[in-house]
Amino acid sequence: MAKKTARSQHKKQQRALQKRSKRKQKQSRQTTDTPVRESPRQLLRRARSMPIHSAWIGDGWQERPLVEVIVARSQSPTLLLFGGFVVDVLCAGVVSALHITSVTPARFENEILPEMYHGIPPQAISEELAHEIIWGAVEYAASVGLRPHRSFGTAQRVLEPASALPRNSDIAFGYQGMPAYLPRAGDNQIGIVRTLIDTVGRGNFIYISPDGEVPDEIRDLVGIEEDAPQGDAPQPSALWTPDQQRQSSGANTSSGLWAPGDESQSDAPQPSALWTPGSG
Repeated sequence: MAKKTARSQHKKQQRALQKRSKRKQKQSRQTTDTPVRESPRQLLRRARSMPIHSAWIGDGWQERPLVEVIVARSQSPTLLLFGGFVVDVLCAGVVSALHITSVTPARFENEILPEMYHGIPPQAISEELAHEIIWGAVEYAASVGLRPHRSFGTAQRVLEPASALPRNSDIAFGYQGMPAYLPRAGDNQIGIVRTLIDTVGRGNFIYISPDGEVPDEIRDLVGIEEDAPQGDAPQPSALWTPDQQRQSSGANTSSGLWAPGDESQSDAPQPSALWTPGSG
């Protein structure tokens, strides 16, 4: 009787060991077969190890004060990771940035590019030019005391480091050698103008008012009287408004970038329908 009981317990122990062994084997197979999924933050941390897939910029960018640059990397053979940067080439540098991971090439080309460029086909550019525009604008803004938007701190990981790629110095920032501040919604205009006064001084920058409305505080800061004559020649540190005529209107020939007095933006063709690749 004792022998039967011992054999029965031994069999139970064997069955239990076999079950545990099978469970471990199953768990091991699941761990091996299931790919490790990285979070967007983890992907961004190693973005610079991914090859550049493409770089894009808005059509007519050489005649605009704000340019949108996209740099995409190959996250995997079937997915892309990209960063989008809105760059103020006249003064403020990167004023907005974003990054998105795990996007299929089809979605990137057929949905994201048309949406981000408002239906107007963008231009493909080299990664060197994309980096020169973005980092050059950031450095120019820093030289006049302005920092990039806080979103750039994370999105810049999509880019190579500032000194990693060669630059041709083909891009001139500012307007006629001076920073030209074009206010955007949400800006602390007074703070920015005070910074420009502290770093470059009155008479060495231009405040651009696209709608013709200039806050009294700004007039006081830059030292322009309400009824002061504006003349035809560009005056350093003057308040530029649309009704003010300048001798040098249009794209600045030295930089190729938009300058006060340029009306080309309003003449740009407006798409009748959203552009998508293959639509012509």
